Amino acid sequence: MKNFWNIFLISTAALSVGIFLSVRYFTKNKIESITYDSKIDKTELNLCDKDQIGQYYMFSTDYNGGKKAIKNILLPKIRKDELSFGKKSGTITIRFIVNCKGETGIFRVKAINKKLIATDFDNAKTEHLISLVKELKNWTVETKNGKKYDSYYFINFKITNGLVSDIF
Repeated sequence: MKNFWNIFLISTAALSVGIFLSVRYFTKNKIESITYDSKIDKTELNLCDKDQIGQYYMFSTDYNGGKKAIKNILLPKIRKDELSFGKKSGTITIRFIVNCKGETGIFRVKAINKKLIATDFDNAKTEHLISLVKELKNWTVETKNGKKYDSYYFINFKITNGLVSDIF
């Protein structure tokens, strides 16, 4: 019986150390983390904790009214501006940080074509999309464990035959 408890305690300790090291590795080496770059970013976003930026779903970060509200605000502006990407089709993803105060910044763009291959869309028109996203001001950041956190958020723009056909 004594050997069983020794093996159990050693196994539990080893498992705990393994889990701790894995969590520490993944929090330090986040996939697709966004950091301030003075060459790209015009202003620095005041982060509450630059070492702990989670995904939007971890901290219930959202736009007031959700993605539907974003679509209802942005799509009419895009159509009014007659924004066109020629005849290209694909998806433009704008990823950014919403800080604990509901302010946005540090925007990054990735784009793919219909075959899911990385591509480029017209830079000036992509910048126009970013400027529209920057105008969104009704971000909600819920309190979790008595604290508000910074988090990543993204908005996808579906491009069909050069026109924004959907926002999600």
